[in-house]
Amino acid sequence: MPHRRDILVGGASAALAPFALLAGVTGALAEPVSPRLETRLFNFKDDVSPEAAAEIVGKMKAFAASPGVGGFMIGRNFIPDPFPARFEWLYMIQFDAPGGGADPAVLRRFEALRGELSSLCRNEVQCDLTGPTPPRFADAAGVKVRHTVMFDFKPEASAEDQARNVEAIRTMGRLPMVKSYRVERSANSPSSPTQMQWQVIGDFASVQDFRAYSKAPVHLAIREDFTAHTARVAFLDVEL
Repeated sequence: MPHRRDILVGGASAALAPFALLAGVTGALAEPVSPRLETRLFNFKDDVSPEAAAEIVGKMKAFAASPGVGGFMIGRNFIPDPFPARFEWLYMIQFDAPGGGADPAVLRRFEALRGELSSLCRNEVQCDLTGPTPPRFADAAGVKVRHTVMFDFKPEASAEDQARNVEAIRTMGRLPMVKSYRVERSANSPSSPTQMQWQVIGDFASVQDFRAYSKAPVHLAIREDFTAHTARVAFLDVEL
């Protein structure tokens, strides 16, 4: 597939409720809203032209200016090394309206847009996080590299296995080259093949810091245990 340029944009401020990725628009409108950060990793189908890819990315950029979007970015992986779990594209969208409502027309527009994107994708995964989120976190302002990992534990992984691995990953956030680090469980149950259980978001001030993190001995040391207890892993690294 021809090379496509990274595209990173910011959205308009204000608040938007969850747009019903799994529960449907009706359910999203009926329930109180919590601050929400949704991340989706995706690969375009091999027969999708650069023009078609650029068109849907342009539509998502335009949607980011809709009233209520609290932060938005879309970008392409910048690491050239092939790896089965590495995805090509990411979008991240932020909603900041605890207890608030959402414009149904905005939700319907995004649902249609997301469906249009999915029709062009070979595969995609997502994770939705709720709870306190820094303002405009999805814009990744002041960040040079955003490292995003999603993973599922194996059904047979014990609670102790899972807790040990999550804590080991969290220790990575204390490395001096890390700007910010989030390790959180999905707000939604895995009722869809695209939904993943856990997400890691690591931000770095430079490419050099990110590469130092990737090669850190403590990072390499956790891989064996992590691989032994995870069933599925997806990741992507975006340079802003």
